[in-house]
Amino acid sequence: MLGKFRNSVSNTINSFAKKINVNPNVVTLFGLITSFASILIVLIRFNLIIVPLLVIVSGIADVLDGAIARTRKRVTAWGSVLDSFCDRVVEANFLISLMLIGINSLLVSLALVTSFLMSYLRALGEGKGVKLEGVGILEHGERMIILFLSSLVIAIDLKHGVYIATLLMDALIILGVISIVQRLHAIYKKLHGA
Repeated sequence: MLGKFRNSVSNTINSFAKKINVNPNVVTLFGLITSFASILIVLIRFNLIIVPLLVIVSGIADVLDGAIARTRKRVTAWGSVLDSFCDRVVEANFLISLMLIGINSLLVSLALVTSFLMSYLRALGEGKGVKLEGVGILEHGERMIILFLSSLVIAIDLKHGVYIATLLMDALIILGVISIVQRLHAIYKKLHGA
């Protein structure tokens, strides 16, 4: 869903990424570390406003690692695997943070399952030669935005924020299920020549 918007700003990101002489895998791992930091922040009950800031930092790292790899000709198969793996762990860590704050554990579990199934379908599809980038109403970028909004409303007002974040989790799950169906349909059409 954000794919079209992402394309419109890619030139700006790429021009910035050209100036960064850092191994893209280091940027990927930095984004991963920030997500673990969010769990620590919640566990020690430090200022919760840091959590949405960490979601932003992790999201920026996720955009930059790929841009650096492409613009500096450092794209590797391992980098792609590491990025995809870290994306899943990052989402899981931020969801765990929300659960520790007070979001229902069943909702968090369902959100995790839908996220992993979407990624699994993409991997399966691409293994069969079906490109699924941009297929589905919900991709990694959209999920990160929902996680950011959830953590932000909680940081602003814990009591009412948990209620709003719970509604956002409901939306995350519903949109995730829709995306899974969309990806299954896209794979089916491609493999059956429809």
